[in-house]
Amino acid sequence: MALTITNSTYAGEHAGLYISAALKQARTMEFLTIRENINYKEVVNKVAGADLIKDRSCNFDEQSATLTLTESVLEVKPLQVNIDICKKTMLSDWSGQQEGDFVAYATSYLAASIADATELAIWQGTAGGNGSFAGISATGMATSSASAAYDASNIIANLGQLVADIPANVYMADDLYIYMNKKTYRFYINAISALSAFPFNNMGQYEPVFEGVKIAVVAGLQDNVMYAGQKSNFYFGTSLSSDLTEIRVLDMANLDGSDNIRLVAKYTAGVQVGVAADWVKQA
Repeated sequence: MALTITNSTYAGEHAGLYISAALKQARTMEFLTIRENINYKEVVNKVAGADLIKDRSCNFDEQSATLTLTESVLEVKPLQVNIDICKKTMLSDWSGQQEGDFVAYATSYLAASIADATELAIWQGTAGGNGSFAGISATGMATSSASAAYDASNIIANLGQLVADIPANVYMADDLYIYMNKKTYRFYINAISALSAFPFNNMGQYEPVFEGVKIAVVAGLQDNVMYAGQKSNFYFGTSLSSDLTEIRVLDMANLDGSDNIRLVAKYTAGVQVGVAADWVKQA
């Protein structure tokens, strides 16, 4: 018996539920702040005050206090997935997984593609790249020099240098993270496992941390690069409720006689650091 697929279209807020789930599969999403209702641009503001607290008096002197407003622009880029997949290919996988809803299973193909592309673009993307968006920019960040390409013999020293270069005003913040990729994290685990005073293999579940700073292990970051910054100062923007967001699953059999399923997703994405001076990059 042939498989009959009911063509499905989700737009706006309904599609946003699927897109949101897909984006959150990207590992980095756990370690940044998500802004969900940006159709084009949003100004990210951060206010810092100095000399605000004074001895009590009868006077008012606004000139002796300082409020500094720092802003950056979070811009999202329209992106899409348009693919044809042969039913034969998908049916084989679908039967193996024993999924009850074929349309839901088909959208999982979209979710995986969106998550992988988003993870890579956050760290290495370019505004002009086809299917990408402008990734994190190191412009204005503090710099930290690595001694050499990372390996198990030098990763501890390089992490120590990175932490030493973290701006003092954000050091020990609750949402401060060191961002590294899986290869770098493997070097770190190898190094600490070799320390007789650190029996890593017998500790059970381990929360990644270095000298009190939490470690975020992400997939899209380049080799031999680490960042340190606050989750609250790292923004991902998208629009989940506008007409820019759409998902479709189309059976092409009745349209062109082919045995293909056409999967379509339209969404927006972008990333920005709020105050670059509160971040540090090591490379």
